[in-house]
Amino acid sequence: MSVQDVLWIVLTVQLCFGLAYFENNQRTQDYDVDKNGSVHHKNWVRNEMMDSLGLYWLKWWINANENSIYFEVTVHTRGFAGLGFSKDGRLARADMVLLWVDDATGHPNALDCHGALYPSSGPPLQDDTQNYDVLDGTQNGTHTIMKFKRKIETCDPFDIPLSPDTFKVLWSIGENDPIHGNLDWHGQSRGVKALQLFSPMFTKNSHSSEGTQKWDITVNNVTIDRSMDTLYWCKIVRLPELTGKQHIIGYEPLLSGKYDRNVVHHMTLFECQSKIYSASDPSSWDLWVRSAGTVCNSNQLTPRDWDSCSTPVAVWSLGSDGQFLPPHAGIPMGGASGASYYMLEIHYDNPDGKESVDHSGFRIHYTPNLRTYDSGILISGVSISETQLIPPGQKKYRSVGICGPSCSSVMFPKDGIKIISGTLHSHQAGRTISLRHVRSGKELNPIIVDENYDYRHQKVHQLANETVVLPGDYLITDCSYETKYRKRPTFGGYSTKEEMCLTFITYYPKIEMSGCYSMTPVREFFEMFRVYQFYSLNMTDVENMFLYNSDYTDLSKQAKNATNISNSGKTSKEDVIYQESLLNKLVISDPAEFHDRTFLSHLNQLPWHDPLFTKRVEQAFITGTHMTFCRVSKDSLSIPSEIIRYPEFTAYVKPPAPCLNYLFTDNEELRSGSSQLFTDFTLSLLLIQLGLRTTLV
Repeated sequence: MSVQDVLWIVLTVQLCFGLAYFENNQRTQDYDVDKNGSVHHKNWVRNEMMDSLGLYWLKWWINANENSIYFEVTVHTRGFAGLGFSKDGRLARADMVLLWVDDATGHPNALDCHGALYPSSGPPLQDDTQNYDVLDGTQNGTHTIMKFKRKIETCDPFDIPLSPDTFKVLWSIGENDPIHGNLDWHGQSRGVKALQLFSPMFTKNSHSSEGTQKWDITVNNVTIDRSMDTLYWCKIVRLPELTGKQHIIGYEPLLSGKYDRNVVHHMTLFECQSKIYSASDPSSWDLWVRSAGTVCNSNQLTPRDWDSCSTPVAVWSLGSDGQFLPPHAGIPMGGASGASYYMLEIHYDNPDGKESVDHSGFRIHYTPNLRTYDSGILISGVSISETQLIPPGQKKYRSVGICGPSCSSVMFPKDGIKIISGTLHSHQAGRTISLRHVRSGKELNPIIVDENYDYRHQKVHQLANETVVLPGDYLITDCSYETKYRKRPTFGGYSTKEEMCLTFITYYPKIEMSGCYSMTPVREFFEMFRVYQFYSLNMTDVENMFLYNSDYTDLSKQAKNATNISNSGKTSKEDVIYQESLLNKLVISDPAEFHDRTFLSHLNQLPWHDPLFTKRVEQAFITGTHMTFCRVSKDSLSIPSEIIRYPEFTAYVKPPAPCLNYLFTDNEELRSGSSQLFTDFTLSLLLIQLGLRTTLV
């Protein structure tokens, strides 16, 4: 038997095993239910169009038993397809693979590479160890299709360990097969898409037999002027005429205008309880439906009745595609006890001073075929307030919001709620967010973790395994921020230059609760910085300003001698936020050493550059007292706020990485500057092997 015959036999056996293995791992999606009634989704398959024209499709799924992830790419080319994984979306230090079918032999190939650090725009370098296994590959006159797999953690310092975090997935299309010495990643087309590789995803086509209908809810001609840096706009809408109770099975954003993804930052559709106030006029709601809307949260412009619009039914943030629910849960709408009115809230972020007219909103998908469970959305995290403080110049600084037993013990059913998904939300300084879970003095596995959070890509984290949260449990939203290049403190607030720390939780069965938050108590916040009294105001008055948005006495007289932010020179938008801050209007009277300073100027003089001081402040806010709020959606229920200590518990410890060489991967030169001679040598061996096969054929 010749060498050529032996090679052909080996290749045939490899392909047969590969194809059989591939088919065994591409099963239809199903699920099982554990003893607590929670659903565990199995054998799910994701399929994403990577570009806007449908030239590059990526399909993948997880095989947990193998600790492997399977991929299939279908690309409009007879050249190569590039696929990469990156934390920041850049080629430098990215984990990449080049895929192609040899034009001469028809043999499928995968070349494991990484992005060079110097030069960062240069061609990829081949990894010393090849960790992608090709299962099958074909090409026709127009397309290349490749099926392959890799370990989730390969223990290769040039490979990024895959995780539930948000990854920037790089893709490229090349016209020709790769040539030694010319591994050009750029190709004829390339791009980046943010994806969560470990999350299943349901789509509007997943259950097309349900007879779904659409309800489009949009604002009309909202004008964003150049001078508007941040605008929250609210519009009341009425539920369509329905024959009875229906289920919302999903929603998508409807974004208008060429600047939509820069200007429309966040949208929420709230359910309204139109009979919550005794003096309300029911006919007013229909008048508001006919109006164009108004500025949200304005004492002068927003009707008091709109405060009853507090229960979310749809949430969209920058970079999201919306959400579709799994087949056993739907958000109720209509029916005898259902809401008749909803409020659409849109946050416009306009840092570049653009002028536009907006018509954005939601497309709601609903069905009369009711699902097993009524689902709901609740908001948890840090109550939006200037008592949330992030110091300047920080590489990592944490804030936490607590949903504690004062809510869960009263509002959660005996068997608990089951969390389906969550959307993590902070602004530009946010870097990592997690939804933590504490029960009986022990922290359980985090429900959601994103250590690569990016406010521009706030996709829904769909859980493969639903999590049960029981009465008495704690939910802790834990956010960390980076403010290395900021010179002044950042506070909680509605502008993207301010910060938030929230989780929008989708769960079932539905309960009459819309939010579960906490904040640092107002008095403790000021006392943290040794401030005990302000001119003309006692601390109770100050607390009411923060907690209830109370009107405060004209402070101009007491502030006339205060040290305020300088208005000299050009005033930035950050300066405007600082000047309008309540903290810039409160003038210290006690202690005497700080008197006649505004509280804001006092904060600006603190030694934030001292890491020991900053760490003490961070820990004091986290482990100190928290004022918790349980916001219910029915006026018949009332749960007072409560001041609690941060719970004591045994913290969850993440299992150690199985790969010792990850200890060295922080060395950037090691990751992207390995021996070029060795890399070129191993690449040459691969190409020689391919050439030998061609010769033998």
